[in-house]
Amino acid sequence: MKNHILVTGGTGFIGGALTKVLRVAGYKVTSVSRSSAETEDHFAVDLADKESVAEFVRDLESVTTVIHCAAIAHGKTPPQKYSIADFNTLILENLISAFGSLQPHWIFLSSISVYGEGYEKKPVPIMVQPETTDVYGLGKLRDEQRLLATCDNLDIIRLMPTYDLEHMEDVKKRIFFPKTSIKFRILPPPNYCLCNVSLVGDAVLKCLDRISGRRLHQVGDKELLSQRDLLEKFPGFAVTIPQVLIKICIRLIPIQLKLGCTVRLLLKKLAQPNVYELGIVDLPCK
Repeated sequence: MKNHILVTGGTGFIGGALTKVLRVAGYKVTSVSRSSAETEDHFAVDLADKESVAEFVRDLESVTTVIHCAAIAHGKTPPQKYSIADFNTLILENLISAFGSLQPHWIFLSSISVYGEGYEKKPVPIMVQPETTDVYGLGKLRDEQRLLATCDNLDIIRLMPTYDLEHMEDVKKRIFFPKTSIKFRILPPPNYCLCNVSLVGDAVLKCLDRISGRRLHQVGDKELLSQRDLLEKFPGFAVTIPQVLIKICIRLIPIQLKLGCTVRLLLKKLAQPNVYELGIVDLPCK
């Protein structure tokens, strides 16, 4: 049996896929999520409750690696009194606190959302500290920096929108008007970087095989996908719209209003290219 790995968010799309990959690879895996039926190697713990997290970690066999997937996804509703970013940070802080001075190897599942918008160069090059106005991305970036300030052995994995054949929600956001079967054909068609979930498992296994260090990974499919290709994959009536028109709409929508931010995000997913550099960069020691 190889090292003991704790996967947070183990019943989610990405966490669940990673748990299967790691067990097949021979690792001892314990998973945890906020709510689900407990089994021999999966536990239901409120990760937002500091005392519950501390008790859970204290009772675990020695954990060598934490793969942190648990988070409220972009666009979802957090518990009252929290923003999505603040709630996700609370979970991370509770886990860091529970491990105390003996921090394990952390593999942090981050997001390409840390780049927000406004980078004209395509593909957007890998940046350790990009500038972003995206609230969700700001939260992920803050959590990356928190781990960089804490951990000697750290892999940050920024994922492109992730999918498989049964989880196409992030893909459909690039062509469908929300909650309808109406497709948007954008001219000229934007290109997108996406990430098959199998690549996440490959990246994590490589992190586990590498020597201790601090690295930033950007993971996604090697081949870009054009919106033209996506339109052919899904049925539905298509409306043709010039890309420049949507860009104008995005600029006119006020960002001060919560609804305005939501609409801007939806329009950006439809009309703007989503192309980023893939690869790994080494990060300096603390």
